[in-house]
Amino acid sequence: MPLKIALVGAGHMGRIHLQKLSAMEDIEILGVVDVNTSWTRQVLPKNEIPCFTDYRDIVRQSDAVVIATPTESHYEVGKAALENGASVFIEKPVTSTVEQARELIDLAKKKGLVFQVGHLERFNPVFAKALPAIKKPVYVEAVRVSPFTGRSTDVTVVLDIMIHDIDLVLSIVKDRVKAVQAHGFPFLSQKLDMVNARIEFENGCVANLTASRVAVGKERRLLVFEKETQYSIDLLGGRLTIASRGGDGNMETVEYETANADAVKHELTEFIQSVRGEIKSSVTGEDGLNALMLADSIDRYIASRS
Repeated sequence: MPLKIALVGAGHMGRIHLQKLSAMEDIEILGVVDVNTSWTRQVLPKNEIPCFTDYRDIVRQSDAVVIATPTESHYEVGKAALENGASVFIEKPVTSTVEQARELIDLAKKKGLVFQVGHLERFNPVFAKALPAIKKPVYVEAVRVSPFTGRSTDVTVVLDIMIHDIDLVLSIVKDRVKAVQAHGFPFLSQKLDMVNARIEFENGCVANLTASRVAVGKERRLLVFEKETQYSIDLLGGRLTIASRGGDGNMETVEYETANADAVKHELTEFIQSVRGEIKSSVTGEDGLNALMLADSIDRYIASRS
């Protein structure tokens, strides 16, 4: 029996989700919800998928809901879906506030529903290749910069793009945060457009994260140091370089190149399989909450010194 899915939000990410969902078997897209009906009609195939302006018209009929709206509406739509018995896939950041995220997590547990967060880089093949090899990191450096697109300016660059690397760092270090320092500034929007953050963990590991959405080029890389090994992860190019200290004191280097993969398709497939009870989601509501808490700490640290 086909899984009945509703898509709420037909913007940039919503259109990508729609494309992936439309190509999948054994699911039925009940409709797409967006307040901009003229935009929705341009996106949807004619006479195939109905469009709605109010999510309440469709979540009651759905087995699962994919939410790709602006962050400020994540909580409202997610809560309505869960209350009506629909599992939820929600784009990052999970919600606007930590309290909202906790409430949705508790609600999903109470209802026995899947609650998955769209931290896309977890499904990047080069990161998936590196993660099992990393054991005890002592230093992590992440750089994520891109030109200005005008999207997601309702949130800071921390919640917009740095949160990807926050999630990756948390999945690598797996320890409590001890201290946060950060600085940043707005440039083309009213929110922070460039931020650098230093995160110290209780086990002594330090992470240095830089994010900018007003750069002249595009870069996404992660550098992880252990005592005798370093991992250079090119998230854009799909290249992994592992350099280890050899017995003769010299560096021994191994390089891997991963094939291109459809990360959005991968995460949506995992969500659908989780809803069907075939597997468990690898990026949970708790993961989204942990990333949001650290992102919130970074934003608050900068605000307290401005």
